[in-house]
Amino acid sequence: MVARRKLVFVAGLAGCCVSLAACAWPFGSNGPKDLRVISVSDGDFKDQTQLEYVGQKPRPSIPISRIAFSTNTDLLALAKEHQYNVTFAIGPCGKEGVVDDGTGFGYVYWGDVIINAYTKDVPGYAEAIGKGPPFTYQVYAKRLPANPPAPVCIALRGGNMLGGKLRSNDAKVPTGP
Repeated sequence: MVARRKLVFVAGLAGCCVSLAACAWPFGSNGPKDLRVISVSDGDFKDQTQLEYVGQKPRPSIPISRIAFSTNTDLLALAKEHQYNVTFAIGPCGKEGVVDDGTGFGYVYWGDVIINAYTKDVPGYAEAIGKGPPFTYQVYAKRLPANPPAPVCIALRGGNMLGGKLRSNDAKVPTGP
């Protein structure tokens, strides 16, 4: 009787593991592999109201960089299809990918709208996507140094609650004069 219970338990556990693996399989690692930085411009955090700020008013003045990039992938559709949160890493380019230095302001934007699985109707987005690729998005980070000690790269990162991962190629960010 005990052996039979163990067998039923093991079979049930194996079936559960197989089911979970089958559910997670289509959500593996994907994302655009054609990320290209288009431009870098300087700005001030206090002027970028789409960037979250939960401190006391007024918003602080922090020098930031706005990095515009393009891809042939509709990131909003990708996020919604796979229930992805969409973030990014910025920092020195490395052999194993971007070494995130923690200076990014967390999200990927299209204009003033955060790109993620829960973004509702975005005025003008469908029309822009309808024109075809490439599509342009933005990320924000603390102001990039004019002459960094090593090349700087960005890469999209994200995922979902089932273990799916969003990963892009690394794109070099132009710096310097």
